[in-house]
Amino acid sequence: MKKKRLLIIGTAKQSYIKDYLAKIDYNTTEVHLLVPERDRETYSLPNISYFKGNFHPLFLPLLKRMLSFRPDEAVIVCGMTYDHDNVVKAVSFYSCFKNLKVKISVRNIDVPADINLRPSPAKEITKWAGLGTIALLIKAVALFKKIRVGEIYSTRLGHLTLECEIYLSEIDLGRHNGYLDLFYFKDDKVANNTIASLYARKMKIHRFNKHLLDAIRRFNMAEQHELLLNTRIIAFSRDFECMLQQADRHIAFTEAQEIKGTSTLKAMGVDPNLPHVCLLGRDSVFLQGAIPVFNDGDMQRPRNMDIDTFKSGTEELLKRGYNVLRMGSVVKAPLQIDHPSFIDYATSGIRSDFMDIYLTSKCSFFVGIQSGLQHVASAFRIPCLRVNVARLEMIEYCYPEDLILFKLLWSKREKRILKVSEQLESGISRWPIEKFINSDIEVIDNTGDELREAILEMHRRINGTWKTSPEDIELQNKYRSFFKVSELNSRFDTPVSSYFLRKHAAKLF
Repeated sequence: MKKKRLLIIGTAKQSYIKDYLAKIDYNTTEVHLLVPERDRETYSLPNISYFKGNFHPLFLPLLKRMLSFRPDEAVIVCGMTYDHDNVVKAVSFYSCFKNLKVKISVRNIDVPADINLRPSPAKEITKWAGLGTIALLIKAVALFKKIRVGEIYSTRLGHLTLECEIYLSEIDLGRHNGYLDLFYFKDDKVANNTIASLYARKMKIHRFNKHLLDAIRRFNMAEQHELLLNTRIIAFSRDFECMLQQADRHIAFTEAQEIKGTSTLKAMGVDPNLPHVCLLGRDSVFLQGAIPVFNDGDMQRPRNMDIDTFKSGTEELLKRGYNVLRMGSVVKAPLQIDHPSFIDYATSGIRSDFMDIYLTSKCSFFVGIQSGLQHVASAFRIPCLRVNVARLEMIEYCYPEDLILFKLLWSKREKRILKVSEQLESGISRWPIEKFINSDIEVIDNTGDELREAILEMHRRINGTWKTSPEDIELQNKYRSFFKVSELNSRFDTPVSSYFLRKHAAKLF
């Protein structure tokens, strides 16, 4: 019996590709694997090739496989989530000329690729001619001014904010002198229109620039003319070189926006003359609202928290004259606090893109889980209390005015809390978040008393009344002593909640 020829294109982490390969019946299927160059010597298949660069219909590694292997079916292995329209479009192009089934695999579940992504051959040929002209123009202009084009990962708020703010900070530090840098928002979509418009005032962002980058990639000009931003460099949304700490903020509201923000605050019942604090907790329904299809919400449970654990800390802030606003766009339940200065903004029915950014930019300090809004606070240089963090190396330690509260990790096998040194030496401190599921590790959320005391410490630090004891200094130094500079962190300036370290020192050290 003739075997089915299956082309597998791996765009996911190695573990997902290996899982997919393990379920194939090789007695009935002949496989060719096409994976990134970084995965060389990872797989033991007889038919394997590698790629480096961005997919398009005539992408040479893909074209060679289509002509030599002649697959009956192609599967794009996407891992936990789907974000690979460009690969699907490139592969689907060949289904115009032969009977080729194209599928995507998300978490090892195969579904047919969107037929609407299949490009028309006539349009594709016309596109190549147009892009060839653009490529020639770029080469000509580059004789007088070096041109670079960057794609902003704009569909997630944290990536959008940090990529732009880090780039502008790098300009202040002299990193991009002599270039004409042009940008566009990925897929013409933005996670928040307000933050996108603020950065569009500072950067040359236009949707046409995606055609420039398309030409650059297709005609092998990326090394000279593609500008890789933060996400494309380290695959995370993080300020690993602490650029924001070395530069002033770059975005501000117009006078009209300030008037709009103040009037909206008054309409919400918030006195704009009083300081306010923003709280943000993530729960199980967040990704269902943010990414309804192909989300990995069940694997992201270690990032979630119980919003009610904020209650006692919120009440302490209210006693001290703050307005407190619970932030969020999609939440499971309101935070039940009856006080005129507390607003559950997330469930109020009056939240908007604009007020999400405005409230965050004006707060005295921001309290919350790692999130896009927390990055917005950092972009406006607002101090942050970063709570319920599961992975120690994924914390950003750049900002001495911030404060950290991380989750304890319980070993079910050894029936004890893992020490800081053990988390770092084992690599748990940088695990992919989904690896915690079905592992030996149970993630323990911050308790109400831990959150309350950290919030009070943050309040006192902001107001200049916090006094650090010799014991606190010793514990902070002990914690920092375990860390080394890496591709994830270049500084370790952010303190951990003093109460938390005192409470758990014997277990952690």
